[in-house]
Amino acid sequence: MGKQFFTAHEVIQQVHGLHSLSTLNKWANFIQKECDYTFQYEYIPFVSHGRKGQTKHHRKTRVLSTEEIQKLQEVAHLIPKIGRNKALRQLFDVHEKVDLMKHHELINFITEIFNEKLIERDKIIHVLVRQYNDLDKRLIDLSHRVKQIEKTYVPDSDNTSSGWFRRKR
Repeated sequence: MGKQFFTAHEVIQQVHGLHSLSTLNKWANFIQKECDYTFQYEYIPFVSHGRKGQTKHHRKTRVLSTEEIQKLQEVAHLIPKIGRNKALRQLFDVHEKVDLMKHHELINFITEIFNEKLIERDKIIHVLVRQYNDLDKRLIDLSHRVKQIEKTYVPDSDNTSSGWFRRKR
């Protein structure tokens, strides 16, 4: 099942210490620009009222997952101690975590990522092999069916002329 995502107004209600939409937007913009982190976006419908009456539109809106909300809650607790920028970098910047690692930790981190990618690749290869085998079986079945159809509709070789198309002399 997929992740559950929340709009900015719902996030403000859930994160204690975050009181305004503008603060959330500043945090999110900083995270995206400085930490190279990408948020999920959805097109949320809204109704606008104008001279022509009500019209429905869709607005591209940033939505946050429960994990991101928990990280923002931790940021709200860390800001008084270490400041906003450091708190946001500490929880959202992957490069910051890698830069702070020691050599053996970095090797373990790279090995974990490599193993995850290898497992994903193996799964994809397994699925592709299964699809190839299924297609191969279907091709063999279809070729047998074509041969059977050809056998049933091939006219007798002894009687090549049926009489309908015989040329008169």
